[in-house]
Amino acid sequence: MSSIVVGSGALAETVVGLLCAAGRRVSLVAPSGKVNAQKFDSVVIKAILQEDSEKKIPFEFVDDLRQQQKLAEKNFKKINVTTDLSKIEAADQIIDACSADETSFFSRAAKAVPNATIISLNGDKSPIHSNHVSVKMYSPICETKTAKMFTNSKVSKKTFDEVNQLLDSMGFTVLSEEDSQVADRLVQDMQQVEKSSPLSRLASILVNPLNTPVTPSVQKEQYLLF
Repeated sequence: MSSIVVGSGALAETVVGLLCAAGRRVSLVAPSGKVNAQKFDSVVIKAILQEDSEKKIPFEFVDDLRQQQKLAEKNFKKINVTTDLSKIEAADQIIDACSADETSFFSRAAKAVPNATIISLNGDKSPIHSNHVSVKMYSPICETKTAKMFTNSKVSKKTFDEVNQLLDSMGFTVLSEEDSQVADRLVQDMQQVEKSSPLSRLASILVNPLNTPVTPSVQKEQYLLF
């Protein structure tokens, strides 16, 4: 199974990293003015792959660190990066992670793989055919691993199931319609809380009740050597 992620920036790179960690064959396609395909590097993707390698190869011996690093580096090298739309290969899904100024670029990219399922990550978009699904990933993406799929009568059940399985393989929990409504309200409320010092203090207390001892977290150091 293969996927193409179109776009540049943190969203596109995060999705590429998660797909690669899930064992998918993945390509990143982006405008030439924003990505150097020949010398591509990404701290975002490397951090995701490093964390994934540490889960797959738990640290027990000193040599495990080297094995973790080798696995992360091997997976990073598997990612195909191109800015040339003529070099796009057939894929099962093409994922729209484009910024507003890259919309026309995505339209051209999608035409190169007409049979691929389209997954839009930038809000609820009107489907252009029955194989087009809009998905929202709640930020911060790697921490929440939570998403919602926008329902639309024009989209086939087969496509919904395909996208749901893809998200599941990436470790995402897909919210029901009822739960997604609650999540959306929660996100909006938290945005308002962040604007108010008294509310921020109250939210902190509610998350960490006064009668519950708070254990200081120890920041884990990560070394990206490749």
